[in-house]
Amino acid sequence: MNDHFRWAFGYCAARGYAAPAAAHLPSALWFDAGKPDQTGRFILGEASAETAAAAFAVADAPHIYVDIAAPRAAILPHIPPRWQPRDPMWLMAAGPDTPDIAARAIPDFSIEIDESADRVEAVARHADGSPAARGVLGIHGSVAVYDQIVTEAQFARRGLGSAIMAELGRLAARRGATTRLLVATADGKALYERLGWSLRSDIVSVISP
Repeated sequence: MNDHFRWAFGYCAARGYAAPAAAHLPSALWFDAGKPDQTGRFILGEASAETAAAAFAVADAPHIYVDIAAPRAAILPHIPPRWQPRDPMWLMAAGPDTPDIAARAIPDFSIEIDESADRVEAVARHADGSPAARGVLGIHGSVAVYDQIVTEAQFARRGLGSAIMAELGRLAARRGATTRLLVATADGKALYERLGWSLRSDIVSVISP
């Protein structure tokens, strides 16, 4: 199973979706999202433009996402009219030998943990109770997928993003995760690279009209 598929299983665990299923396409997964702005999602792994075109052809409802591990220049010329490309994203990975920045106490903030069988959430709160930052792990076997790593704007530049990542790294290790994956946006990519994560591929994501 390629890393993009591994990511999909952990992502569904993080979001509370049913696990992905094999799609009626070559080397593709599908999962239902059931949201007004996202009906469901095809995950195409390391796909060619031809495989992507097959997924576009079977997307017969609005707001279906098609995610492809491929360079944007190879895919965007082939998207159908009125389909909407999302902003650039990257699949990133860290193994058990990637050093985590040690979690450190940040004055006026504490981190709360909520755990279930396949999901872990870490929330940093200010002393007044305000949520300041959060992150989620979706656990699938030996893979931990990091998701929804967010710092509230008023608490930016205080090290909370790194603190959440360090706490999630500790929890992933405790769960026995040997592979850690995430899909980064431009906003988060620099942080993850600074923390030792490596790029695996571009992710092209487009949405049906």
